[in-house]
Amino acid sequence: MMVVGTVRGFRAARHGIVYAAPRRRLRREIGLTFDDGPSSEWTPAILDLLRAHDARATFFILGASVAGREEILRRTAAEGHELGNHLFTHSDPATLADEDLRTELEQTSILLERVVGSVPELFRPPYAETDFRVAKVARRAGFAHTVLRSVDPADWETDDADLIAERVLSGAGRGSIVCLHDALPPEPLKGSPTRQPTVDALARVVPELGRRGYRLVTVSELLGRRRR
Repeated sequence: MMVVGTVRGFRAARHGIVYAAPRRRLRREIGLTFDDGPSSEWTPAILDLLRAHDARATFFILGASVAGREEILRRTAAEGHELGNHLFTHSDPATLADEDLRTELEQTSILLERVVGSVPELFRPPYAETDFRVAKVARRAGFAHTVLRSVDPADWETDDADLIAERVLSGAGRGSIVCLHDALPPEPLKGSPTRQPTVDALARVVPELGRRGYRLVTVSELLGRRRR
């Protein structure tokens, strides 16, 4: 969903909420993003694929997923990908009080700084939905943007790699932010018990987007912001 051009869209922009990069539509760039990781099972394979195609992505890190996977995070950062904050648990931020939300943001940011030496500047709420209150708390906590999505292939709920690929390829265009997943959240949720279909779909999606003339970049690059 993209609300650019509506009253709500303008209000969202004032709160730092982004769905896509409409002002960058003259550039053939797309932002692939991955939520809930890192995972030992699927993140390394995604990194291998991105590296093979000289592509960059943004990984929204769940603090609870980090323990024991610090080297995967270091590799992710070292290979030029962006790390964002996805809270510490997979709680719906709309259900959290301001203080609890800020605590979860700070927990994950402190952890990422300890592991990779930098603090994330982007936040994606679990479930990729938000309201202005949540975005306001995030901005006050130092996050330049609350990042949602303009392409949602719902890879978490299906084992059909071809379907995931078709949804991405049919929906993505200049300035799109695509929401995918490279891990399972800590609590049981409905949907697929594996992210292998996402990995398999990317093996088709990444080269095809390249053939169509798109560069795969981080969200900060997509928004025209310099990376640190």
